[in-house]
Amino acid sequence: MTHTRQFLAGAAVLAGTAGLLAAPAAADDIAEFYKGKQINAIAGGGAGGGFALAARILGRHMVNHIPGKPDWIVTAMPGAGGARSIKYIVNAAAQDGTVIGAVLPPAVLSPLLRPGVGYKSEDLQWVGSITPMPSVLSVWHTHNVNSLDDAKKREVIVATSSKLSTNYYMSMFLNKVVGTKFKVISGYQGGDRQNNAMEKGEVHARASFFNSYKSTKADWLRDRKIVHLATLGPRLDELKGATHLADIAKTPEQRKMVAFMQAGENVGHGFFVSPGVPKARVDALRKAFDATMKDQAFLGDAKKRNVTVEPVAGVELDKSIDEAMDVPQSLVDDFKTLVEMDAPKK
Repeated sequence: MTHTRQFLAGAAVLAGTAGLLAAPAAADDIAEFYKGKQINAIAGGGAGGGFALAARILGRHMVNHIPGKPDWIVTAMPGAGGARSIKYIVNAAAQDGTVIGAVLPPAVLSPLLRPGVGYKSEDLQWVGSITPMPSVLSVWHTHNVNSLDDAKKREVIVATSSKLSTNYYMSMFLNKVVGTKFKVISGYQGGDRQNNAMEKGEVHARASFFNSYKSTKADWLRDRKIVHLATLGPRLDELKGATHLADIAKTPEQRKMVAFMQAGENVGHGFFVSPGVPKARVDALRKAFDATMKDQAFLGDAKKRNVTVEPVAGVELDKSIDEAMDVPQSLVDDFKTLVEMDAPKK
C-alpha cells in the first residue's frame, strides 16, 4: 500500500557452513522486523513532482520483495534544493530502516557548498537508483527566448528554492561563463510550485530533471510549452537542441566545475537510508531494490508513467558519491565564488 502526503512542519559476515546456516535466520530476523511496519519514503521535492512519483511507483512493488512486506507511504519534504529532507532523515527520523530518502540530486553537493548543512553525502547508505538523469534549464514558450543567445539579450527570471539548487547554480554559471541574463528568485519550494509559477507568468524558467518532465508534464513536452536552453549530466538525443554546460566551459577549471555540478545527475532517482541503519537491513533493502528493478509489474508501471529505468546498484552509488566528494577544496571555493554562492561581505 502506498500513499503520498505533504510534509508541513554491523555484524561480521560468517563464512562456509556457518554462513549458510545463518542466512535463513537473518532473513527471518528482517521479516520479523518489517512485518506490520510502515516504510516512509521522504522525497526531497514537491508532492506533485517526479521524485515523489518515482517513490510511489517503486514502493508499490518493492514492498513485495522486502521480507515482512511492510506498508509504504511517500512524504514530500521540499526545501533547500533537497538538503532539508536529508538533514531530517539523518538527524531526526527513525534510524532503523523504516525511513528511506528519495534524494533530490543537488543535495548530494550541499555538504561541500554549505558546511554545517547537517549531513555528509559519503556517509549515506545508498539503496540504489532507478536511473541517472540530466537536468535541463527550460523557459516558458511565451517569453520568446529560444536559445542562450536570446538569453544574453533579454532577462529571464528563474524560480528556485535556494542557492543549493540546480536552478541556481546552472543559471549563475551560464551568466558568468557566457553572459546570459538569468535572474534567480529564491523561495519557490518544490517543482510543482515552480511549474505553477511558470504557467502563471510569475517567472519565466526553471531547471528540472528531464525525466521528471516526462513523467509529470508529458503534455508540456508534447505541446512544446517549454523551450530547453541548457542541460547538465547524461547526454540524451531528446535534448540535442539544448547546450550542454560542458560544451561552453572555457577553461580546464570550468570543465572540472561542470563535472562537479553533475554529480547529482549521475545519482538521478537515487534512494538512501541514514548512516545509522543496521547493515543487515541495508542489505535487505538493496536486495529488494535490485529485485524490483527486474520485476515485470514494476517495469510495466514505470513505462506507463514514462519513468525511465536504467538502474544503478547501491554499492556502485556508494563508490560514485565517495569519488564526487573527494574534490579539492580550492575547486569548491572557486566554484562558490564564480556563482556567488556566498552573500557579499559588507
